[in-house]
Amino acid sequence: MRNYKLTIEYDGSDFYGWQVQPGRRTVQGELYRALEEFGPDAVKVVGAGRTDAGVHASGQVASVKADLELDCVTMRKALNAKLPKDIMIRNAEQVPLSFNARFDAKRRTYQYIFIMRKSALWRRYFLSVPDSLDVDRMHRALLDLPGERDFSSFASAGDDCSSKRCNLMRADLIENKPLLIFEVTADHFLYNMVRAMAGTLLDIGRGREIDLDGIVRARDRSLAGSTLPPYALYLIDVCY
Repeated sequence: MRNYKLTIEYDGSDFYGWQVQPGRRTVQGELYRALEEFGPDAVKVVGAGRTDAGVHASGQVASVKADLELDCVTMRKALNAKLPKDIMIRNAEQVPLSFNARFDAKRRTYQYIFIMRKSALWRRYFLSVPDSLDVDRMHRALLDLPGERDFSSFASAGDDCSSKRCNLMRADLIENKPLLIFEVTADHFLYNMVRAMAGTLLDIGRGREIDLDGIVRARDRSLAGSTLPPYALYLIDVCY
């Protein structure tokens, strides 16, 4: 039995998220399907983040336990040959059997990407915001987010976590015109948390008077902005 750590990139447009779901195409499901062709009796695939339908990744991490004798280079090449074109294994390395991609992760980084103009080409990958935004105001507002706090105000009703506390380590805006990138790092995230934060930040940029610190302290989802669409959200890095 070996344990492989895979770094995975995928276009989430045509997936119902990461996690296996009966009758639906998922990233984890495609990995299981590709691994079955190697013939191991028992395979377990664990992802660092359970991305939702439509969400993309450039740095998803999965641990794969399998009874295989493949070296890491062969494993990466063989999987890429069998996986569909919207999934790619960027790297593979052997790790101890005790390694778990989800529970051993120390922090995860997501980006929500706005494009500051109308776009036909990038409409499936960035959220088009053709109106002018007060970016300086958005930068200042983000100073109130980091910390270990209860982020219930940004969690969707479907979140089943017993605790809504997260350690949000960093929140920033990156300007790369015409793109405006909201980047956030935390030990873990609640269901739809980044998309709700991005929606609130967009409202701030459009001039709405919002106290982010007050919203967090209130623990009231109705005070935050809308949950933005999934297609502009990317899991870009997982650190251990």
